[in-house]
Amino acid sequence: MSAERRQAPRVAERVTLAIREPGAPIQTETHNLSTIGAYCTVDRFISPMTKLQLQFDVPNGGRVAPIRCTGVVVRVDPAVSPAGRATYRMGIFFTEITEQDRAVIAQFVRDRIARRTSSAA
Repeated sequence: MSAERRQAPRVAERVTLAIREPGAPIQTETHNLSTIGAYCTVDRFISPMTKLQLQFDVPNGGRVAPIRCTGVVVRVDPAVSPAGRATYRMGIFFTEITEQDRAVIAQFVRDRIARRTSSAA
């Protein structure tokens, strides 16, 4: 059995994610999200270590909290979409994020984990 390498809890949640990088903007959704990063699928290759500007909204109580941060691509895996197009699964590490935004994401993750734990009981 391999040891868990993740440094922060994550939840499998779809959150709309806008990515700006040296090419054209990308709209996608996260597969999972944590306080230190996100995992998503994009329709073009972006090299590891590419710096990205990220925008997404996280449910926060009865409101939505806009998150704006910078991240870097740390993992890229080729994949194929159900339509047969080439896609890329990409891990993004948040490099510049305010503590307030990180706290909002942390609360979102805790809420989702608690909700799943209580529904499994």
